[in-house]
Amino acid sequence: MLRNQLYFKAVLLISILFICPRGELPPDLPGEEITQEYINWQIPTDSLKQQESEGTNRTTAWYDKVAKTWEAPPLSEQMSSDRIHVPLGKGGIFIPRFTDAKNEPDVEIINPDGHTIGSGETGTTYNVEPGSYYLVLGSGSHRQRIVKNIDVKESRITPVMPEWAGLTIETVDTNVTSFRGEYELVRLDDFESFGRGFGADLNLGESVKTWILKPGTYKILGRGESFNTLKNFVTVRLLPGELVKFLLVQRPDNMAIISGGTVDISPGTRIASHWKYGANVGGMLQFNGEIDRLEQHREAISSIFSLSSSIWLLYNYDHHEWESAIRLDEGLSLSELDLTSGVDDFRINSLYIWRFLKWFGPFGRAEFRTNLLPRRVRLDDYNKSEFCFLHKDSSVTDKSFSTQYQIFDISPSFSPFTVDVGGGANFDAVNSNFFELKIRLGAGSSFSSFPSRYQSINPELYSDSPYYLRMKNSIVLQSMDETRIFEFGPQGSITGNLMIGKLGTAGAELKLFAPVAPEMRITKPDYDISATLSWRLARSVTLDYDYDYQLKQPQDPDARVNKSTHRIWLRFAYSSR
Repeated sequence: MLRNQLYFKAVLLISILFICPRGELPPDLPGEEITQEYINWQIPTDSLKQQESEGTNRTTAWYDKVAKTWEAPPLSEQMSSDRIHVPLGKGGIFIPRFTDAKNEPDVEIINPDGHTIGSGETGTTYNVEPGSYYLVLGSGSHRQRIVKNIDVKESRITPVMPEWAGLTIETVDTNVTSFRGEYELVRLDDFESFGRGFGADLNLGESVKTWILKPGTYKILGRGESFNTLKNFVTVRLLPGELVKFLLVQRPDNMAIISGGTVDISPGTRIASHWKYGANVGGMLQFNGEIDRLEQHREAISSIFSLSSSIWLLYNYDHHEWESAIRLDEGLSLSELDLTSGVDDFRINSLYIWRFLKWFGPFGRAEFRTNLLPRRVRLDDYNKSEFCFLHKDSSVTDKSFSTQYQIFDISPSFSPFTVDVGGGANFDAVNSNFFELKIRLGAGSSFSSFPSRYQSINPELYSDSPYYLRMKNSIVLQSMDETRIFEFGPQGSITGNLMIGKLGTAGAELKLFAPVAPEMRITKPDYDISATLSWRLARSVTLDYDYDYQLKQPQDPDARVNKSTHRIWLRFAYSSR
């Protein structure tokens, strides 16, 4: 058997050796062989790297652009500074912030069953079980908020790229002084109202709230305007991921909108890690000449110079904020080589805020105001022929009239001289998407010095005087003695706002001031109450009601105020869009 196996193997080996020499190689493949050296020679060196990074650049270019508009640090820096760690077996969701987290609406994390498993501020990590979730965030009613689906993997933090937009609206007057203005925000494409918004009095430690909205075009309305009004409004366009800082200029007395736009009035330049400074200087020089050839020797020439400048210094570190500013507004009319002052305002203010808690922060402020130039009146400006100076007892005689002056100084420089000092604390008692309650308590004092000056008197008060006709053709002035006014006392306010979704909004504010000097009025304080109710009856129909009550109870009867105002109006709008 073994002999047969050896024989079989020998025959098989001889057969293989006999067949192999007769085998042929397969034909060559068509074309030319392309080596890596050939590829590197044909393609430029930079294009390989460009192709590798092209996909990444397309996704990051959008983010790099919009992140520059944020007040908050970039997304990567926010995540690295977050102290929350993801436990073993869980994942994380990170929602970036555009501004300070306490000024943005809270977010909610909902599981597929519809239960809320987490809520709180933006700019932090939320630990959840791996799986799919819904992120709900934004301003407005529950149905107006933004919903985004998030898939969370174990041991990973999933950052949410902000496809929404941020909007801050700072309300100021024409002197760029912040105050608590009022407006209404409406989405322009479908007249969807997001309710009323309010500015912030930065000098009292308040901060501007941030609207978190879907991208689109929005309309900012003055108080009481209909949605399709063509007056008392401005518009703003919001792009995905961007923070828009909007400056709204209003009249403090009636909240009418004068102008507005995306203007940052204090961009600043960083001089150290926590210090910034800025300066704004603007001016105008205008020459006007008018000749009326129908009237002999009728020629009017005027020259106007205006200057507006401000310098400010800001310190912001941890929970401490300190800002000081110097502002100068001057308007001069150069006529016959004489300076007649127009707008004249010089002020220095300083504000310190300690925001050591989310809901509480004390503040202190000081402000100095005065006029640098003397105040003057000209006979030609009022088409008068002479001055009339009343006697100390307010009587009028022939000696009261004078023609020796064409220009007369009615007040000297640095009149009045005012210093305001105050301090207190802001309490955010309740701050939610539907209701907010703020309490401000503190004390304030004001000192004003008025040197000897003259006051303009209406000649109609002397209609029974035998000199009445002559006084009508004169500038009537009465001398005022030097006066100093000092007031001090505790003050406080409470503000509440209720947002009932698309149905409407309700808000009220109570201000209280109880001077203790120069007169003690603890039991007779001054009140200022305002309340607003806005009820959306239909998609384009809104009913508004405003109530204001003001009570001042000083000892002087002429200075007392006790009045109330009621306003009701029905606003409606229609568009075929």
